[in-house]
Amino acid sequence: MRRGFKCKREVLESLKQNYDDIVLNRYNRSFLEALKNFDTLAENNLRAVLIPYYSNQRSRDQAWKTCKGSLYEYAVFRYIQSIIEGNGELRDKIVVMMGDEAIISHKDQIVIRNWCDIFPDVDILLIERETNLVIAILSCKTSLRERLTETAFWKRELEKTRDMRDIKLVFVTTDKDNELRTETNRYILLHVIDYTFITDPNKYNELIEAYERKYGNREDFNQLLRRVKSIDEIEEFLHDLLNRRNASV
Repeated sequence: MRRGFKCKREVLESLKQNYDDIVLNRYNRSFLEALKNFDTLAENNLRAVLIPYYSNQRSRDQAWKTCKGSLYEYAVFRYIQSIIEGNGELRDKIVVMMGDEAIISHKDQIVIRNWCDIFPDVDILLIERETNLVIAILSCKTSLRERLTETAFWKRELEKTRDMRDIKLVFVTTDKDNELRTETNRYILLHVIDYTFITDPNKYNELIEAYERKYGNREDFNQLLRRVKSIDEIEEFLHDLLNRRNASV
């Protein structure tokens, strides 16, 4: 659920349509390959979509920052959706949802109540079809800045109000500015966020190499690696969610 400035609905719908067309025509319907190349695709092929909507360059550049973030959420959603639709077991058991209306429809499971309803940093929800229970909350960001810290904060706040063992909190990012290498963010990945998926394969490989050089001799290093994954591994994560649910019944 995006706070503050939002991408205009008509602009976002145009971006989504153009993105889907590019996936169809240039990536042979592979939402995975398009997602792996999101930054290049977005900057080179989709940024110009905003021109008819903003005559002023400065306004257009400012709007693009938000619209690109919203489009990234959509790109992650479409990839997960394609995985679920293409796998009979997942299709029967998991529903993927995004957008304010979808999130509000499950707000009792994720909202924090204190004088009013406060929503955590939620972009995508994974729902168990049979029970309609939230089994994972995904936060998607192209650039971290303070956002990983915000996601970690909401994870801790949610844990104060309910049992979070059955709800995984997942961070998805391009890590375009190499921000996951800082000590603070490394700690959050290892000790707070359940899983982090990197959508840019080059950035993922560079990050793992940097971690190995700096922390490879640490006793809990393998624990860190289990929590930081390439986007290719998200289908395995979905099956793992189901296995955990089945084991707890």
